Amino acid sequence: MRRLVMLAILSATGVLMLAPGAATASSLNFITISPSIVNNGASATLTISMSFADVVPTTVQLFSDHPEAAQVPPSVVVPAGVQETTATITTSATVPETPVQIMAAVDNVPRTANMIVNEPAPAGATLSSVTLNPTSVTGGSNSTGVVSFTGPMPQGANVQLSSSNPAVASVPPETTVSANKSTSPFNIATTSVTTQKSVTITATWFGIKKSATLTVKPGAPPAADKVAIQKARCQAKTNGCLLSIEATSTNPNAILTVFNADSGNALFTMTNNGGGRYTLSQPTISPPARITVKSNFGGVAGPVSVSR
Repeated sequence: MRRLVMLAILSATGVLMLAPGAATASSLNFITISPSIVNNGASATLTISMSFADVVPTTVQLFSDHPEAAQVPPSVVVPAGVQETTATITTSATVPETPVQIMAAVDNVPRTANMIVNEPAPAGATLSSVTLNPTSVTGGSNSTGVVSFTGPMPQGANVQLSSSNPAVASVPPETTVSANKSTSPFNIATTSVTTQKSVTITATWFGIKKSATLTVKPGAPPAADKVAIQKARCQAKTNGCLLSIEATSTNPNAILTVFNADSGNALFTMTNNGGGRYTLSQPTISPPARITVKSNFGGVAGPVSVSR
């Protein structure tokens, strides 16, 4: 066995103290954790990568700065002639959301990786799918994604989004399902490509992952959709007014967003009622004088004045 310099750990701070005269070089290269976000007591895999395959076994000491949330074995042995090995990280299903740092050390030199242990998913409806429409686009045009739950979410839900190739197809970091709703749309913006690319779009909620594949093709993007505003009115109420907007798009999968035409600020996302028809009914204490409605497929309508 490789001779190990003794490690001293300050339990209160999780700081690694080097013993006097300890070498700063180490055969330990780096460590990774997969998945880095876990939920409901699921386990994760810690991968330990060495700088080279040693001719003798190497003992790697392991530590967790929050063992109540994520636990690792005291050590793991990398066999002789092997450059990589793994260990299992077990987690608790009862702790609140907890960031955890896992540390590995050889020859008194540490390497760290971070993970998040999520609180259990709330009872009731759960994330069921992520869909894309269209599923194939020309680079430079957009697609609309929709996350769906098995039923209405009484308190709403924040769903994290990711792209396997954000340089080709990018998504916002998250989309919010409104209270008592079961779906939420989000935009997928693409860039021009010279060869066809497949990009995986993933939605994550409390460790539950759903994915769909978008195909991005070379060529000229299609013309923008046509957007029209049929109604823009703010009916006076005790505090402010009720902003009511009706609009249409020639693309029934569009996401229509209402902007303050004077400031340029985005205000609200309209509800897609199907068939290219969109509505908004939103109380506001600061109604805009004029609005513009923009589509994620390029169409723009307005500015128009908001009647009182």
